Amino acid sequence: MIIKYIFRQGILWIIVMAIFLALLFLPRDIIFLEPGSKYSLESKYDYSVEKHIAQFKDFFTYVKENKGLGEVREGQSRVDSIWNTFMKSMKITIPALIIGLFGGVAKGVFDYRIRNRKTKIFGETLTRFFMSIPDLFLIIFIQIAIMTAYGWGLLPYMKVYGSDTLSTTILGIIYLTIYPVFYIANITFSSIRDEQAMDYIKTAFSKGTSSLEVLYRHVLKNCYPKILSHTNTITLYTLSNLFIVEKLTNFRGAAYFFYESVASPYAFAVGQSQFPINLFSAAGYIFLFTAVIFLSKVASQIGKNMLYPLERNQLL
Repeated sequence: MIIKYIFRQGILWIIVMAIFLALLFLPRDIIFLEPGSKYSLESKYDYSVEKHIAQFKDFFTYVKENKGLGEVREGQSRVDSIWNTFMKSMKITIPALIIGLFGGVAKGVFDYRIRNRKTKIFGETLTRFFMSIPDLFLIIFIQIAIMTAYGWGLLPYMKVYGSDTLSTTILGIIYLTIYPVFYIANITFSSIRDEQAMDYIKTAFSKGTSSLEVLYRHVLKNCYPKILSHTNTITLYTLSNLFIVEKLTNFRGAAYFFYESVASPYAFAVGQSQFPINLFSAAGYIFLFTAVIFLSKVASQIGKNMLYPLERNQLL
């Protein structure tokens, strides 16, 4: 069953890759303006099927002739550059996904346990509050708070911008973790609340089972498949949020350079390729990012198969 699922997802991955590449290879014509005008050149789309196919042919011809995606500079291949920046981004993305999943489950359990207490404002209310605030504002707020605290002597010096320090890496993980934690917490809370109405829960309580044992031994077991089904959602959100984090923190990772590769260039050098954007780097990043999404879906399915809930009467 899992092999068939991986095969289907693999086919879907190939289709998605083809669609993204088709969008990436939309033909552009470069228009040179008269000297003295505001811009020396600009580009526009002038679509035709022939030009679109020619873009594909030129790209794969280049890859075949250069046995890869070419070089960024002498002695450094573009593939190595793409891979290095991708792995740099994964240093903050993978921990954020793991913390988001497990931290979100813990927060959801906490929300459920204090739902009827006076402190419930720190539970579901706080979760919904953070889910409603754009991450952009939270990132800027945290940066300003750290710099202000340092100015007041409350915190030691730490860098909030840059790529190669421990503090910027940790802060990047925190920024990427915010939404996944509260999203999974909300899913966990809703799943536990729905399970509480099941007959097997009443049976467990009638046998004298403690509430904590019912929650952790029985209820969560049946919630995990539903929680894991949202793994792909938080992966997509984290990857889409990666550029914002890298841009605001000057963390030069894959998302930052992917944007640079598809942005229209400000200047053209002599001997530059006919492509007005860096198709080679962009194609490499698209391959890697879609691969992360593919692996996330496969891991989620494997997890659900391992934790699929048994029949209610077999749990008691």
